[in-house]
Amino acid sequence: MKNCSVSRRSFVLQGTTATVAAVVCGQRALGTHARSARLRLAGIGVGGMGAADLASLSSHLNVDVVALCDVDSNRLAQAGEKHPQAKRFSDFRKMFDEMADSIDAVHVSTPDHTHAPAAMTAMNCGKHVYCQKPLTHDVYEARQLRLVAEEKKLVTQMGIQVHSASAYRTAVALVQSGVIGKVREAHSWSNKTWGYDGPDPEPSGTPEFLDWDLWLGTAPKRPYAEGHFHPGNWRRWYDFGCGTMGDMAIHILDPVFSALKLGTPKRIVSSSSPPPKFSFGMQNHTRFTFGTSTPYTTPDFVLTWSDGGKMPDNRDWPTQIRDGQPVGLPDQGSMFLGEKGAILLPHVSKPILLPQNQFEQTQIEVVPNGNHYHLFVDACLGGEPTTAHFGYAGPLTEAVLLGTLANRFPHQELDWQHETMQIPNHDGAQRLLLRTYRQGFEVTHLS
Repeated sequence: MKNCSVSRRSFVLQGTTATVAAVVCGQRALGTHARSARLRLAGIGVGGMGAADLASLSSHLNVDVVALCDVDSNRLAQAGEKHPQAKRFSDFRKMFDEMADSIDAVHVSTPDHTHAPAAMTAMNCGKHVYCQKPLTHDVYEARQLRLVAEEKKLVTQMGIQVHSASAYRTAVALVQSGVIGKVREAHSWSNKTWGYDGPDPEPSGTPEFLDWDLWLGTAPKRPYAEGHFHPGNWRRWYDFGCGTMGDMAIHILDPVFSALKLGTPKRIVSSSSPPPKFSFGMQNHTRFTFGTSTPYTTPDFVLTWSDGGKMPDNRDWPTQIRDGQPVGLPDQGSMFLGEKGAILLPHVSKPILLPQNQFEQTQIEVVPNGNHYHLFVDACLGGEPTTAHFGYAGPLTEAVLLGTLANRFPHQELDWQHETMQIPNHDGAQRLLLRTYRQGFEVTHLS
């Protein structure tokens, strides 16, 4: 079977200090006559969020959907009704084997553990990739996707749609304007809970419409269990998802990393409760410290993440509004604490300057919305580069996934050596940076 590969693992630990600018400028488009070109798109995972991604990407006037792939035949049939001209597959490897020369770009909207295998297979074939968040299941995979995308000069975009929305764009500009000075602390949180602490799932018969072996893909073999994995609960399990951080921190920490130009965390420690054996803890509190400051942070800057209803200590936050009452904190969001004030950023909502009486006369300049999906298509057709490309999304995903690792080892600080991808003080965490792919599902540059 054709695998569109280049030299095996040749990108491992190369170019780890490459700049984001180099990645952006290196994105390869289809041609100089971009606006008149057509983009031939294939969808990998076309139900649920995949259906939404496919609808948004195909709404671009210059997109032709040429192939659809899903291990769930019901979902595949539903997508096929909307795109009858597209050829259908259950195995993305067969899709590329048969149609590699007829595809320009793909979107990957599968469970987390299949993001990297599908995206890397596409990139090995020289295809542009839009991949849902979190970019990967493992830290090593995120590094490899970034390096291969950079080497091949491919257009990429991670599916953090709010990244291009007005609320987050405005917040990034507001932080960088200096109105609250340099930021000394940032706290982000979500009330979501992706975990499971019940009895072991009971094996059940696999539905006829589901190819369970292909759904498992690179993950270890296990029996199907009704209601636990497909279609909606896979985020709860270590083998398939990345818990609440993979679902929501990748969104909510995006404007924090983007606004503050954060690099790689040096140390990560969790004060969470011990997690279940095969699933994620349901209340996590994770602290990241960074080795150096940025133009937007103080030297002692720290970042925290909290989820499952657990909140950061906000007793000293300047949350008073005009009538002396505290502003209500959203269920999901971030707080930037600066030298001159603070910015509260509810998830998917406009930023709020605090304390309110100090900023009553301050006008916030609103940055317009961008279409996250069409920006990707336009970049593939020669337009402006994407901003959630793998050169940005890869390091952001690495940081989030290091947080999920820390939550598995509460109260044990992890020392992260970015250049060599080592956690020298914790063998258990080190072993979880990279999975062994199941035999038969190996992928060049990942296995």
